Amino acid sequence: MHGARMVALPVEVASHTERLAGASAVFREALRLAPAVFPPRTGARILSGIDAAPVVSRETGLDKLAAQISQTVQWADCLQACVEAGATGFLELGPGHALSGMAAEIAPGLPVRALDDFRSVQGVRTWLMRHVSP
Repeated sequence: MHGARMVALPVEVASHTERLAGASAVFREALRLAPAVFPPRTGARILSGIDAAPVVSRETGLDKLAAQISQTVQWADCLQACVEAGATGFLELGPGHALSGMAAEIAPGLPVRALDDFRSVQGVRTWLMRHVSP
C-alpha cells in the first residue's frame, strides 16, 4: 500500500473555480456591452472551453466565455474536438507549454508548438506558413 502525498501549490488566483463566480457575472455584463460579430467573418468554428461544444449563437458563446472564469476548462476535450473537426496543427499562444504538450499527446501526428518555443515573430510566422496554413 502506498501513502498519499500532499504538496502546497503556490496558487495566487483561484482561476476556473467557483470562488470566482462573482467575477464571471461581472465579466458577462461587460461582454454584453461589447460589440461582437457572430458568427466570425472567417467562418472559424468556435468551441466552448467548458464543454468543448460548438458555439452556435452569440449569447450562448458569451455565457460560456464568462463561465470559464469560474468553471473548469476542459482542455483535453477541446483539443480532441479540434482534431475531430479537422485541425491541421496547434500553436499555443502561451505562456508556457502545457496545452501544446497536451495537444502533442492527443494528436501525435500533427505539428504542435508553443509561442515560447520561438525567438522571434518571424520564426512563428515561418513555422505557421510551413505547417498550419491551408
